Amino acid sequence: MAEGDIVGAPPDHLWVHQEGVYRDEYQRTWIAFVEEETSFIRARVQQVQVPLSDAVRPSHLPPSQLPLMWQLYPEEHYLDNNSRIWEIEHHLMVRGVEELLLKLLPDD
Repeated sequence: MAEGDIVGAPPDHLWVHQEGVYRDEYQRTWIAFVEEETSFIRARVQQVQVPLSDAVRPSHLPPSQLPLMWQLYPEEHYLDNNSRIWEIEHHLMVRGVEELLLKLLPDD
């Protein structure tokens, strides 16, 4: 697969497992990074295999701009556990790693 190639369907769900680490419905692990821009927030989420310890209780996680859960939503979006909508800007292979780039849309 060439760099920047579109991959199959994005994960249906991503649940936080520990700080910065999410699991999808196939138990694959995803690392999430916040990228703050002047007027919006992006999350770069990469499918990287990480050895998992026990899941952390949400109440024990530090405050974060990232949600506890993303659920695939119609029209290339995710809905998070706070009812915020994130646009899928891309879902590609980047340097051999499956990557989602999500942009938090403003509240209307």
